[in-house]
Amino acid sequence: MGTVSLVIFLFILPCAWFFWTSMSLKRGKKNKVHWKISLSALIAVIFISVIANYYFSDTYKLSFFQNGSESIVALIVCAAFLLVIVIINLIVSRMFKGAPKSFHNPKVVWVFTAVFCTTILFFIMWVYPLAEKASYIHKVENALAISEQQQAPEEITVLFMSSERKCFRTNTSNCHSQPYQNSFFLKNNLDTQKEVQLRIRALDSEQQELKVIESDIMTLEAGELKLVETEESFDEASIWSRSSFETDRRVQSYESVYRYRDRK
Repeated sequence: MGTVSLVIFLFILPCAWFFWTSMSLKRGKKNKVHWKISLSALIAVIFISVIANYYFSDTYKLSFFQNGSESIVALIVCAAFLLVIVIINLIVSRMFKGAPKSFHNPKVVWVFTAVFCTTILFFIMWVYPLAEKASYIHKVENALAISEQQQAPEEITVLFMSSERKCFRTNTSNCHSQPYQNSFFLKNNLDTQKEVQLRIRALDSEQQELKVIESDIMTLEAGELKLVETEESFDEASIWSRSSFETDRRVQSYESVYRYRDRK
Protein backbone atom coordinates (compact mmCIF):
# COMPACT_ATOMS: atom_id res chain seq x y z
CA MET A 1 0.00 0.00 0.00
CA GLY A 2 3.03 2.29 0.07
CA THR A 3 2.70 3.40 -3.56
CA VAL A 4 -1.08 3.83 -3.22
CA SER A 5 -0.67 5.95 -0.09
CA LEU A 6 1.97 8.13 -1.73
CA VAL A 7 -0.13 8.87 -4.82
CA ILE A 8 -3.21 9.70 -2.73
CA PHE A 9 -1.12 11.93 -0.45
CA LEU A 10 0.20 13.82 -3.50
CA PHE A 11 -3.41 14.63 -4.41
CA ILE A 12 -4.56 15.44 -0.89
CA LEU A 13 -1.93 18.17 -0.44
CA PRO A 14 -3.01 20.47 -3.32
CA CYS A 15 -6.70 19.71 -2.68
CA ALA A 16 -6.42 20.66 1.00
CA TRP A 17 -4.41 23.76 0.12
CA PHE A 18 -6.99 24.85 -2.47
CA PHE A 19 -9.93 24.33 -0.11
CA TRP A 20 -8.13 26.19 2.67
CA THR A 21 -7.37 29.20 0.48
CA SER A 22 -10.92 29.13 -0.91
CA MET A 23 -12.42 29.32 2.56
CA SER A 24 -10.16 32.21 3.55
CA LEU A 25 -10.63 34.04 0.24
CA LYS A 26 -11.41 37.71 0.81
CA ARG A 27 -11.02 40.91 -1.10
CA GLY A 28 -7.46 41.18 0.00
CA LYS A 29 -4.93 40.87 -2.79
CA LYS A 30 -2.69 38.52 -0.80
CA ASN A 31 -5.46 35.94 -0.25
CA LYS A 32 -6.40 36.08 -3.94
CA VAL A 33 -2.79 35.38 -4.90
CA HIS A 34 -2.65 32.36 -2.56
CA TRP A 35 -5.93 31.07 -4.01
CA LYS A 36 -4.62 31.36 -7.58
CA ILE A 37 -1.39 29.58 -6.66
CA SER A 38 -3.23 26.72 -4.93
CA LEU A 39 -5.65 26.40 -7.86
CA SER A 40 -2.72 26.28 -10.28
CA ALA A 41 -1.04 23.58 -8.18
CA LEU A 42 -4.23 21.49 -8.16
CA ILE A 43 -4.69 21.85 -11.92
CA ALA A 44 -1.03 20.93 -12.48
CA VAL A 45 -1.38 17.74 -10.40
CA ILE A 46 -4.54 16.74 -12.27
CA PHE A 47 -2.85 17.45 -15.62
CA ILE A 48 0.17 15.33 -14.67
CA SER A 49 -2.16 12.53 -13.55
CA VAL A 50 -3.90 12.56 -16.94
CA ILE A 51 -0.52 12.24 -18.70
CA ALA A 52 0.51 9.44 -16.31
CA ASN A 53 -2.78 7.62 -16.87
CA TYR A 54 -2.36 7.89 -20.64
CA TYR A 55 1.18 6.52 -20.33
CA PHE A 56 -0.03 3.59 -18.22
CA SER A 57 -2.78 2.85 -20.72
CA ASP A 58 -0.53 3.09 -23.76
CA THR A 59 2.55 1.31 -22.38
CA TYR A 60 0.98 -1.37 -20.19
CA LYS A 61 -2.33 -1.76 -22.05
CA LEU A 62 -4.39 -0.84 -19.00
CA SER A 63 -7.85 0.66 -19.27
CA PHE A 64 -7.88 4.45 -18.94
CA PHE A 65 -10.86 4.33 -16.55
CA GLN A 66 -11.96 1.76 -14.02
CA ASN A 67 -14.64 -0.66 -15.17
CA GLY A 68 -18.37 -0.18 -14.96
CA SER A 69 -18.90 -2.22 -11.80
CA GLU A 70 -16.35 -0.18 -9.86
CA SER A 71 -17.82 3.07 -11.19
CA ILE A 72 -21.27 2.01 -10.00
CA VAL A 73 -19.87 1.32 -6.53
CA ALA A 74 -18.26 4.78 -6.51
CA LEU A 75 -21.57 6.40 -7.46
CA ILE A 76 -23.42 4.44 -4.75
CA VAL A 77 -20.90 5.54 -2.10
CA CYS A 78 -21.18 9.16 -3.22
CA ALA A 79 -24.99 8.96 -3.30
CA ALA A 80 -24.99 7.54 0.24
CA PHE A 81 -22.93 10.50 1.52
CA LEU A 82 -25.21 12.89 -0.36
CA LEU A 83 -28.37 11.33 1.05
CA VAL A 84 -27.11 11.46 4.64
CA ILE A 85 -26.06 15.11 4.41
CA VAL A 86 -29.33 16.10 2.69
CA ILE A 87 -31.42 14.40 5.37
CA ILE A 88 -29.42 16.04 8.17
CA ASN A 89 -29.69 19.45 6.51
CA LEU A 90 -33.45 19.12 6.03
CA ILE A 91 -33.99 18.04 9.65
CA VAL A 92 -31.82 20.85 11.04
CA SER A 93 -33.48 23.40 8.76
CA ARG A 94 -36.92 22.30 9.99
CA MET A 95 -35.94 22.20 13.68
CA PHE A 96 -34.17 25.55 13.64
CA LYS A 97 -36.34 27.37 11.16
CA GLY A 98 -35.69 31.09 11.35
CA ALA A 99 -32.37 30.66 13.15
CA PRO A 100 -29.66 33.21 12.23
CA LYS A 101 -27.42 32.27 9.34
CA SER A 102 -24.42 32.39 11.65
CA PHE A 103 -25.93 29.32 13.36
CA HIS A 104 -27.29 27.46 10.33
CA ASN A 105 -27.01 28.57 6.72
CA PRO A 106 -28.74 26.10 4.35
CA LYS A 107 -27.10 27.65 1.29
CA VAL A 108 -23.63 27.08 2.72
CA VAL A 109 -24.57 23.49 3.57
CA TRP A 110 -25.72 22.85 -0.02
CA VAL A 111 -22.48 24.27 -1.38
CA PHE A 112 -20.46 22.15 1.07
CA THR A 113 -22.47 19.07 0.10
CA ALA A 114 -21.82 19.59 -3.61
CA VAL A 115 -18.10 20.17 -3.10
CA PHE A 116 -17.71 17.28 -0.63
CA CYS A 117 -19.53 14.72 -2.82
CA THR A 118 -17.67 15.85 -5.94
CA THR A 119 -14.36 15.46 -4.11
CA ILE A 120 -15.30 11.99 -2.83
CA LEU A 121 -16.32 10.95 -6.35
CA PHE A 122 -13.08 12.36 -7.80
CA PHE A 123 -10.92 10.42 -5.36
CA ILE A 124 -12.85 7.15 -5.74
CA MET A 125 -13.17 7.22 -9.53
CA TRP A 126 -9.87 8.86 -10.50
CA VAL A 127 -7.25 9.15 -7.75
CA TYR A 128 -7.56 5.72 -6.12
CA PRO A 129 -7.62 3.76 -9.44
CA LEU A 130 -4.60 5.77 -10.60
CA ALA A 131 -2.80 4.93 -7.35
CA GLU A 132 -3.60 1.24 -7.73
CA LYS A 133 -2.37 1.30 -11.33
CA ALA A 134 0.93 2.79 -10.16
CA SER A 135 1.22 0.10 -7.49
CA TYR A 136 0.38 -2.67 -9.98
CA ILE A 137 2.92 -1.39 -12.51
CA HIS A 138 5.54 -1.17 -9.76
CA LYS A 139 4.92 -4.87 -9.04
CA VAL A 140 5.09 -5.75 -12.73
CA GLU A 141 8.39 -3.92 -13.20
CA ASN A 142 9.86 -5.59 -10.10
CA ALA A 143 8.70 -8.98 -11.34
CA LEU A 144 10.32 -8.42 -14.73
CA ALA A 145 13.56 -7.25 -13.11
CA ILE A 146 13.69 -10.30 -10.84
CA SER A 147 12.98 -12.70 -13.70
CA GLU A 148 15.76 -11.15 -15.80
CA GLN A 149 18.25 -11.48 -12.94
CA GLN A 150 17.83 -15.24 -12.77
CA GLN A 151 20.87 -17.00 -14.21
CA ALA A 152 19.09 -20.03 -15.66
CA PRO A 153 15.34 -19.37 -15.79
CA GLU A 154 12.96 -22.30 -16.03
CA GLU A 155 10.41 -22.64 -18.78
CA ILE A 156 7.91 -20.87 -16.52
CA THR A 157 8.99 -18.44 -13.81
CA VAL A 158 6.90 -18.12 -10.65
CA LEU A 159 7.30 -14.83 -8.79
CA PHE A 160 5.89 -13.96 -5.37
CA MET A 161 5.59 -10.17 -5.22
CA SER A 162 3.58 -9.10 -2.18
CA SER A 163 1.39 -10.09 0.75
CA GLU A 164 -0.33 -7.05 2.20
CA ARG A 165 -3.52 -5.72 3.65
CA LYS A 166 -5.36 -2.96 1.83
CA CYS A 167 -5.18 -0.60 4.77
CA PHE A 168 -3.50 2.76 5.13
CA ARG A 169 -3.00 2.42 8.90
CA THR A 170 -2.06 -1.18 9.63
CA ASN A 171 -2.25 -0.76 13.41
CA THR A 172 -5.98 -0.05 13.50
CA SER A 173 -8.51 -2.62 14.68
CA ASN A 174 -10.38 -2.48 11.35
CA CYS A 175 -7.20 -3.34 9.51
CA HIS A 176 -6.52 -6.35 11.75
CA SER A 177 -9.74 -7.92 10.50
CA GLN A 178 -8.72 -7.50 6.86
CA PRO A 179 -7.21 -10.51 5.05
CA TYR A 180 -3.84 -10.36 3.32
CA GLN A 181 -3.97 -9.89 -0.44
CA ASN A 182 -1.28 -12.04 -2.09
CA SER A 183 0.11 -11.31 -5.54
CA PHE A 184 1.97 -13.92 -7.60
CA PHE A 185 3.12 -13.57 -11.20
CA LEU A 186 3.89 -16.07 -13.95
CA LYS A 187 6.30 -15.47 -16.82
CA ASN A 188 6.50 -17.60 -19.94
CA ASN A 189 10.18 -17.92 -20.85
CA LEU A 190 9.49 -20.08 -23.90
CA ASP A 191 9.29 -18.93 -27.50
CA THR A 192 5.71 -20.08 -28.06
CA GLN A 193 2.32 -19.48 -26.51
CA LYS A 194 1.48 -21.80 -23.60
CA GLU A 195 -1.43 -22.66 -21.33
CA VAL A 196 -0.15 -22.75 -17.76
CA GLN A 197 -1.63 -23.87 -14.46
CA LEU A 198 0.06 -23.34 -11.11
CA ARG A 199 -0.38 -24.95 -7.70
CA ILE A 200 0.77 -22.81 -4.75
CA ARG A 201 1.35 -23.85 -1.15
CA ALA A 202 1.54 -20.63 0.86
CA LEU A 203 3.58 -20.65 4.10
CA ASP A 204 3.91 -18.23 7.01
CA SER A 205 7.11 -17.14 8.81
CA GLU A 206 7.20 -20.43 10.75
CA GLN A 207 6.76 -22.50 7.57
CA GLN A 208 3.23 -23.39 8.59
CA GLU A 209 0.83 -24.01 5.74
CA LEU A 210 -1.65 -21.17 5.21
CA LYS A 211 -3.35 -22.30 2.04
CA VAL A 212 -3.00 -24.60 -0.96
CA ILE A 213 -4.63 -23.27 -4.10
CA GLU A 214 -4.56 -23.86 -7.83
CA SER A 215 -4.56 -21.12 -10.42
CA ASP A 216 -6.90 -20.82 -13.35
CA ILE A 217 -5.59 -22.19 -16.64
CA MET A 218 -3.84 -19.11 -17.97
CA THR A 219 -2.77 -18.38 -21.54
CA LEU A 220 0.65 -16.72 -21.76
CA GLU A 221 2.25 -15.46 -24.93
CA ALA A 222 5.97 -15.97 -25.48
CA GLY A 223 7.81 -13.86 -22.90
CA GLU A 224 4.56 -12.62 -21.35
CA LEU A 225 4.19 -11.83 -17.64
CA LYS A 226 0.79 -12.13 -15.95
CA LEU A 227 -0.73 -11.89 -12.51
CA VAL A 228 -1.67 -15.35 -11.25
CA GLU A 229 -5.45 -15.60 -11.04
CA THR A 230 -7.35 -18.17 -9.02
CA GLU A 231 -10.95 -18.85 -8.04
CA GLU A 232 -10.50 -16.15 -5.37
CA SER A 233 -9.50 -13.45 -7.86
CA PHE A 234 -12.36 -11.00 -8.32
CA ASP A 235 -13.07 -11.07 -12.05
CA GLU A 236 -15.26 -7.95 -11.96
CA ALA A 237 -12.42 -5.82 -10.60
CA SER A 238 -9.94 -4.08 -12.87
CA ILE A 239 -6.69 -6.00 -13.31
CA TRP A 240 -4.76 -3.53 -11.14
CA SER A 241 -7.16 -4.13 -8.23
CA ARG A 242 -6.95 -7.92 -8.28
CA SER A 243 -4.87 -10.26 -6.20
CA SER A 244 -4.09 -13.95 -6.61
CA PHE A 245 -5.71 -15.10 -3.37
CA GLU A 246 -6.26 -14.16 0.28
CA THR A 247 -4.89 -15.51 3.56
CA ASP A 248 -5.57 -14.67 7.19
CA ARG A 249 -1.84 -14.27 7.91
CA ARG A 250 1.00 -12.83 5.87
CA VAL A 251 2.62 -15.16 3.36
CA GLN A 252 6.40 -15.28 3.87
CA SER A 253 7.36 -18.10 1.51
CA TYR A 254 5.79 -20.64 -0.78
CA GLU A 255 6.17 -23.89 -2.67
CA SER A 256 4.85 -24.24 -6.19
CA VAL A 257 4.37 -26.74 -8.97
CA TYR A 258 3.33 -25.79 -12.49
CA ARG A 259 2.37 -27.53 -15.67
CA TYR A 260 2.01 -26.19 -19.18
CA ARG A 261 0.93 -27.22 -22.65
CA ASP A 262 0.47 -25.78 -26.10
CA ARG A 263 -2.81 -24.01 -26.46
CA LYS A 264 -5.43 -26.19 -28.08
